[in-house]
Amino acid sequence: MRFYKRLSSFKAISFDLDDTLYDNHPVITKAEAELQSHLQQIAPECANLGREFWWQHRNVCLTNQPELCHDVTALRLACMQAGIEALGYSELEAKQKAQSAFDYFLSHRNNLQVPDRVKALLHGLSEKYPLVAISNGNVSIEEIGISDYFSHSFFAGDGNLQKPEADMFEQASQALSIERKDLLHIGDCTHADIYGALSAGCQTIWINNDEFGIRKKPLKVLPNAEFDHVEQLAMFY
Repeated sequence: MRFYKRLSSFKAISFDLDDTLYDNHPVITKAEAELQSHLQQIAPECANLGREFWWQHRNVCLTNQPELCHDVTALRLACMQAGIEALGYSELEAKQKAQSAFDYFLSHRNNLQVPDRVKALLHGLSEKYPLVAISNGNVSIEEIGISDYFSHSFFAGDGNLQKPEADMFEQASQALSIERKDLLHIGDCTHADIYGALSAGCQTIWINNDEFGIRKKPLKVLPNAEFDHVEQLAMFY
């Protein structure tokens, strides 16, 4: 636990989800593997394809629709539909198969257990502060059993720009009727969470948990504090 700048009083706490509250790396790795198996079942031609095939279609989708960079769900669907169409399926067949594959992926993506100690932390903090979820991803807080702790949740896509853009920090502040300086944002990503929240005028704590599988990029701006794991936030209640 290291403090870099004075932490002023705050009125609410916002949380990133993946790799902040739980280790998302093994979850996504398994979900991606399950997705590939499912794609091979619904479109056997996929068995002979490598990652490069899908990345090429991803890049084409982003070139044609740059706004998809802010919506991981829409981007994945568009990429899979384009790839399946390229294999010779009709547009309708490709759309149906892409939706089936995405639904299967999402069921595995949401198949995770938030540690009980983290749930206890969220419960304790929610007794004192309004909590808000702010995520660039598409995990379901209902499916993973933590929705009851949050008064609001904001996800990139459907018009919301991804962090580090200020959209969701601004929406959270407005929803809570507070100034952005009164929002303390907690996250693991040095760019999306720390740089993003600071640029939006919020206070920040960087969760640098080296037990999690994701690699952290170096800090370019200093947060108010750096914690080794999210449970250290228990000091605030």
